Amino acid sequence: MLEPTHKTTALAVLGGKAVMRGALFASVLTLLSAGTPAYTSADSGYDDPYYDPESSSSPHNVYNRPSDYDPGALLGSSNGGWAVWDFCYGKPDETQLPEDPRALVQEGISDGRAVHFNAYYKNCHVDPEAVREVGAAETCGELRERFDLGGRLLTGGSPGVGALFAGTDPFTPEAALGISTLTRRQYNNLWKSWGGYIAKPENYDALVAERYGSVLPAGRNPYPLNGEDPNRTSGGSGQLPLMFTQMRYPDGTWTGRIGITCHACHSGAIDGEVALGGGSPLADLDLFLRDALPQGYLASIATLANLSHTRGTNNASDVNLAFIFPDQGLYSASDAIDLITSGSTASMDTPAWWNLGHRPVKFVDGMFPADAPRIDQVFYTPLFGLFGELLGPLSDAGQKYMRDNGPPINAWIETLKAPQYPGQINTALAEEGAVLFHELDMWAPERDNTVRRPEGNGSCAGCHGAYAPRYVNDPDFLASPVLEGVASYIVPQEIIGTDPVRWETNNEGMQRAGSVNFFGYPPTRGTDQDCGPQNQERLRGDRELGYLAPPLYGIWASAPYMHNGSIPNVWEVLKPSEREPLWRRESAARLDNPWWNNGNVVMGYDTDLDSAYDHGKMGWKYDVIDCEWRSFLNPSVSPYRTCDPNDKHATPMAQKVLDGLYSNLILTWNIFFPPTLTTRQMEDRKIYNTLLFSHGNEGHEFNSVLTDHERRAIIEYLKTL
Repeated sequence: MLEPTHKTTALAVLGGKAVMRGALFASVLTLLSAGTPAYTSADSGYDDPYYDPESSSSPHNVYNRPSDYDPGALLGSSNGGWAVWDFCYGKPDETQLPEDPRALVQEGISDGRAVHFNAYYKNCHVDPEAVREVGAAETCGELRERFDLGGRLLTGGSPGVGALFAGTDPFTPEAALGISTLTRRQYNNLWKSWGGYIAKPENYDALVAERYGSVLPAGRNPYPLNGEDPNRTSGGSGQLPLMFTQMRYPDGTWTGRIGITCHACHSGAIDGEVALGGGSPLADLDLFLRDALPQGYLASIATLANLSHTRGTNNASDVNLAFIFPDQGLYSASDAIDLITSGSTASMDTPAWWNLGHRPVKFVDGMFPADAPRIDQVFYTPLFGLFGELLGPLSDAGQKYMRDNGPPINAWIETLKAPQYPGQINTALAEEGAVLFHELDMWAPERDNTVRRPEGNGSCAGCHGAYAPRYVNDPDFLASPVLEGVASYIVPQEIIGTDPVRWETNNEGMQRAGSVNFFGYPPTRGTDQDCGPQNQERLRGDRELGYLAPPLYGIWASAPYMHNGSIPNVWEVLKPSEREPLWRRESAARLDNPWWNNGNVVMGYDTDLDSAYDHGKMGWKYDVIDCEWRSFLNPSVSPYRTCDPNDKHATPMAQKVLDGLYSNLILTWNIFFPPTLTTRQMEDRKIYNTLLFSHGNEGHEFNSVLTDHERRAIIEYLKTL
């Protein structure tokens, strides 16, 4: 049995320097200090463009990966992150960077190999002057500078921190003078919207984190209490959850204004501690906006355009809204109609940041190249930067912010490592699972699989990439070992079979509109490095639409699963027959409050690995929810639709009409959902109802041919990634 490890393997920023932590890098350094020779492509017969035995900077033998040092092993993982960043570990600033391994993912690279790619890397910065945005860093020092800037932009309370729709300075005209930020009074008085409280609770900070689905960070993230001057109290006496930050003036002094950060959706919690960049299944921003509106927070109107019907999901991928305002002339009439009638992508599960460095394309349908950072910066853009050319200088100022800050934010995100599984692992079973994951053909004749066969060798690795050193170093699997963990197969809908709402929303006209929008890098249009939406017919050719199979680093820590978060554990991904139509994760134990002030305490999900995590099924424990009638104002846990698990496919006429509206008219998804008013309605938002629009838990039916033992072995192997 493998011994338990610490719960995080990540990059820590200490004194402005990036320091690698974790068992992987400790073991690598031990091997290096012991004089263990690095494995090279010459040993495998590769014609590897990355390997130069005469060069000390050859990335293949200095990437600090298990596959370099024990090439025949079945277990070993780089834990995600980005190979270019790993290359710089321990090297001087002037060291020249190698090419990004993802750039190898071009048409033909996977022909005849076990791991298949059909979505290819694009360089959006071939002409930096044309796109007015810096290209890739050229040295380790330049990359470290970008990392430091990106870390400041995303670290709560730091000088230069950014916040949603405010940039780094909320009081600029392009940020609409801070309309997206809360005043200290508004933040300090959120409890007045909770009901049942006669005074601000003493454990207010902890209650805010629980109610809105965040976690209190270990480092200081201060805010001023009412009456405090933040510049005389080192930012204030309060401690903000990770999802919030107090903003600063350009000179570094505190503003007293509270902004929302990317961590609201992109960082969750494990064992009550921050899971940085893991994608948060905890957040309930709708509830936050509901509470903030009575306190005068006008940005609460955003709930109509975004967010979710279910706690832990969001609608942040509704980029059709960002495409409404063109940047190079007007859209064609047909494209404008397609854009308006594209509908809503609706409920989405936030993907883990620690996999971004292994994705040549990003978003669940592979819509943008990985080298298109400004789309990741969209929510940090000062508000008026989202209006295309409409607002002239205000738009220009907002877009300049995206150009300046998108690349460093991407550089920071791509370095993140997945946390190592903290429990014990059955080594023999995990090694068996490694072979099954990489070799088992689920379409072998004896399996009698009724689903259409995908490209690749029919294994899990065929879609999700190769990880075990034995297969990473096998040219039958990958064209080069530097492609370890890279996944870039958009699996056709007919094969993957998951809820189709997301890719259907991103229709052809909407994608064409995106190609002349600021986010689509219009200067690249028509070139061989066209960075507009990649699922346009002119770019994808005969490739079918569907969903991008993601890399699987840290999969144990990123439940629930599927692009919409509809399946609570990996076991049910692999065994579709055991999926439940309505389920709810367990809530954390109620925090103590004095009897005279015990108001509407809404707790988040339990993140304790001992009590709430199912290590056998790899996911969070849950309760099965029954359908029930309540009242005419709140008819059931499934408004407008049957929630009878025995009548899963029966749909009342009201829901059929609404589904058609949601699918065909932009901005309609939230309007017809009952408002969240009572504590019971807040608790009902924890129920995942797979019968609602965009919530379907179908798909991955090809896994039905696995045996239970094979499922257990594959899960045991996934714990090691």
